Amino acid sequence: MGYLLFGVGLALVAALAVYLNLPGAPQSAARPRRRDEDEYEYEGSCGTSKLRRNLRDQETRRSLPGDKCAVCLDEMRHGNMNYMKCGHAMDRACFEEYRYLRRNCPVCHKPINLSLPGDDCAICLEALSKSNMVHLRCQHALHCECHQQYIESGAKRCPLCREAL
Repeated sequence: MGYLLFGVGLALVAALAVYLNLPGAPQSAARPRRRDEDEYEYEGSCGTSKLRRNLRDQETRRSLPGDKCAVCLDEMRHGNMNYMKCGHAMDRACFEEYRYLRRNCPVCHKPINLSLPGDDCAICLEALSKSNMVHLRCQHALHCECHQQYIESGAKRCPLCREAL
């Protein structure tokens, strides 16, 4: 009998969680803005910040100068933006670090980086490391030495996806 009551209680909690996450569900009142939160202005009763709105707006469009970098949250300038295949951009410095940490875009979560340190090189099948890997245009990576030998052999396409080098 105790298990039955526990199961019913658990189902009620799950149903309440789903209900509260539906659009138009009652929300708690927005908390007042503090002086140090100028960048995070809250609007309406949902408590959405301008920063979150800026990043959410970027999900459906190509990044533009003036948008926030999804990693460092600084405003991006035209000459300092590194565009990814999905159309979103990061600051160059953020991208150079991020490409070794995650496979997906931080804005839309589409795959942007196909090789990470620890993955196998497609040529020699040894593990890649940050210090000895070169990213191809398709975002697969090879060892520096393997890449050089591969190019010298006359190769014109990625050994994994066959995209032009």
